[in-house]
Amino acid sequence: MRLLTYILLSCTALALILTLIQLSWNVKEDIEHVKRNLTHIHPVVLKPLATNLWSLNHTKIENQLKAMISLSDMQYVRVSEFDKNGNEILVNEQGLFKKDFAISETFDLIYKNKAIGTLFVATSLDSVYSHLIKRSIILLFFQMIKTMLVSFCVLFIIYYFVIRHVNKLAHYTHTLQLHEANSDLVLDGKAKKSTDKNNELDDLVNFFNKLRSRIFEELTKKEAAIIALQQERDLSKSIINASNSVICYLNPNFSIESINPAAVILTGYSQEELYKKNWLSIFSLPKQHISLLKKLTRNEPIQNLEIKMQDQLGETNTLLWTFSAIYEGMDIKYLIGFGHDITAQKHVESKIQRLNDELEEKVEFRTAALTESHKKITKTLTQLRNTQQTLVESEKMASLGELVAGIAHEINTPVGISVTAASFLADEVNDFQNKFNDKTLSRSYVQKLMPRLNESCLLLNSNLKRAADLISSFKQVAVDQSSEAYYLFNLSENIEQVVLSLKHKIKQKQSNIYIECPDDLSIFSVPGSFIQIYANLIINSLEHGFDDWQADRNIYIDISLKANRLHIDYRDTGQGIPAEIAQRVFDPFVTTKRGSGGSGLGTHIIYNIVTQLLHGDIQLLESEQGVHFHISMPHQTQAIS
Repeated sequence: MRLLTYILLSCTALALILTLIQLSWNVKEDIEHVKRNLTHIHPVVLKPLATNLWSLNHTKIENQLKAMISLSDMQYVRVSEFDKNGNEILVNEQGLFKKDFAISETFDLIYKNKAIGTLFVATSLDSVYSHLIKRSIILLFFQMIKTMLVSFCVLFIIYYFVIRHVNKLAHYTHTLQLHEANSDLVLDGKAKKSTDKNNELDDLVNFFNKLRSRIFEELTKKEAAIIALQQERDLSKSIINASNSVICYLNPNFSIESINPAAVILTGYSQEELYKKNWLSIFSLPKQHISLLKKLTRNEPIQNLEIKMQDQLGETNTLLWTFSAIYEGMDIKYLIGFGHDITAQKHVESKIQRLNDELEEKVEFRTAALTESHKKITKTLTQLRNTQQTLVESEKMASLGELVAGIAHEINTPVGISVTAASFLADEVNDFQNKFNDKTLSRSYVQKLMPRLNESCLLLNSNLKRAADLISSFKQVAVDQSSEAYYLFNLSENIEQVVLSLKHKIKQKQSNIYIECPDDLSIFSVPGSFIQIYANLIINSLEHGFDDWQADRNIYIDISLKANRLHIDYRDTGQGIPAEIAQRVFDPFVTTKRGSGGSGLGTHIIYNIVTQLLHGDIQLLESEQGVHFHISMPHQTQAIS
């Protein structure tokens, strides 16, 4: 109805304007016609009037004026003569005199080339205006009829070709369920998926159908992504809960927000009792509180920090702690602490040291009784070997703890971004649902919404894929490191997994690793042994070679196959190994970090793996800068029968 009103008003206004223009033109033509009639009087009337005026024939003059006044549109005529002084004297007049006439004209009466008087002629426009009024009524009547007919025709055309389709589109939109697969919208009288002679409405319907399908696909993908994210969360939670190391989340006040079951076993407190407790009061001794508080408040990375604590039974334990910060802007939101129990290792080290001291004393002071003490020494050596094996296993677990810390830090970023993207998608969907329910949904809003949804979905997908790749790599490394099974594996992928697991530690040390290895080089061996070799070499470079080192921090690993032997060339640009240690670098308990968490078993483990398990050899080569190890071993691609 509103559209009809607008059409009628527009057509009426247009008809009025056209009528006024036509009437104005007609009035102008009529006035021009009257003027032309006055002009025609000149050659017909002036000469006879001049002759009659000269001959003073007033009767003929009067008759001529009466004849002129009887003409159409003529209102007043007058003849005057000039006296001796040139003044006009009225001779005769016909009609009604007015001060102002619509159209008037004065003509000179000339007799024998001499002006003897004047003729004044005036016309009226009453007939013009009367004719104008009649014509206006007729024109307006027909214009109104034409306007009504045109308006109804236009309205019918608009309804048939536009409004009925818009109504169907509105009804389809109101009944549309975005979470369900709906049939495509097809306009009345239109073939489904027809592309011949499409108009704007057809293009709009096609776009609407594509948009509906895309929204349905995006919502489906979003639900799948949420499920995948929940699975990743469950997997991460399972890994944390199954870890033997203490893993806890601390707020900026160092209160415990979350902690895994390993802490319950270690401290004797339940998880509920540990919740909101200050970390310092649980996992450190009172005399260490001030120094630890200073270190924790510096916002600096803390790694491999030995801290002693007492459990509920009063027993003292030693944990090796590493902390990683989660930032919100420039402020720390959470601290993630990884505590590995090295109490047994410390006890073993202390016992070994004590045994070594006792052994030296026995060698010095009881040389004469060597034969009698042979059984005791043999027993001591057996204990040393067992202790050494225990330390080797502890070193492996410490290495795995390093991998866990690194992978947890790497997973944190994509998971955080994914949570943010998922929250943004939820907000956008809620806003879209509200607009849809309020019926305020517009095309411009949807056009702006779609790029944002697409960008958020891409961001969510890429970061979840990155987290999945990290977890997959960590799972492979963890399984390989704990297994001594033989199978064919790719050497390039093997070392890339180790580098990826230690990426966080490498980044903290501001170091670079350059690897040269053919992509197709594979070997039938124990992949976990290679992982242990690479991990120990890289960690030694980071912890020893680059400690307080201000020059380049580069690690070069070159893996090649020559003469059916595999060669691994490892070197770094750090501070190298002191000369007094280089000669016994493969001996057990040789370290430059004794008392700071170093066990001195890293290179000893590498030596045993290379020489005993892999049947190869390892050498420490002289280098102008840093360390240079060369490993070679037999190469095989299948099991030896």
